[in-house]
Amino acid sequence: MNKEIIKKVIKIEKLKYEIIKDMLPEKALSRLNKFENEVVMVIKDIVIEIINEPSEGEENIVKDVKKVKVNFL
Repeated sequence: MNKEIIKKVIKIEKLKYEIIKDMLPEKALSRLNKFENEVVMVIKDIVIEIINEPSEGEENIVKDVKKVKVNFL
């Protein structure tokens, strides 16, 4: 699909979501906002764990530095 079409579809969906939130009663809106905040915190924790834990291939890698002589003349 074209990038512009995808951007417009995402924008439409965001606007539909905002309209739905505007029509909700105050109690339901507060519960939805609380739920959104909790979801963001969970996703943030998951991303931090993924970033901090080493991948399977990195555990066995030994990093050696070798001195190299280069003669540019």
